[in-house]
Amino acid sequence: MDKKTIISIFLIVIGVTGLVLWSKSVDTKELDAREARKSSLVIEEKLSLSEKLYDFGSISMKNGNVSTVFTVTNISDKDVKIPSLYTSCMCTQAYVLKQDGTKKGPYGMPGHGGVVPKVNEILRPREALQIEVVYDPNAHGPAGVGLIERAVILEDENKNMVEFIFRASVTP
Repeated sequence: MDKKTIISIFLIVIGVTGLVLWSKSVDTKELDAREARKSSLVIEEKLSLSEKLYDFGSISMKNGNVSTVFTVTNISDKDVKIPSLYTSCMCTQAYVLKQDGTKKGPYGMPGHGGVVPKVNEILRPREALQIEVVYDPNAHGPAGVGLIERAVILEDENKNMVEFIFRASVTP
């Protein structure tokens, strides 16, 4: 065989191997997503959300930060311990608004800007907790225009998660 044939066969083998490995990683990600949804269902039997998705619509970078508030209610007959609250991106901050008027936070993305503090709240039966979500459309600079979707994740003591999702169409 000549050199060109050997190189062609080698490149084809590498390409096929790459496709096989890539397809396995996609399958793993789908399984991880299914497991996360199952985990989310466990905590949702205890916690009720005022809404799971909020759409800011069109927002302008020049107008600065936007915010919304989600309410979480313990619908079970037992206390729910909530140690963690964090965001999916450094452009988003979350705050716990307590019933006494105090504000705890900010809670951000793990690994960005230091350690994300613990919430360490106990939600008693029928008690509600408000989570304020603040999105900074300027955090990604000029490249941050277009459709965005971010999440704020609340975890209970067993690492079960509930996600608050928000969307926006960012303009300059």
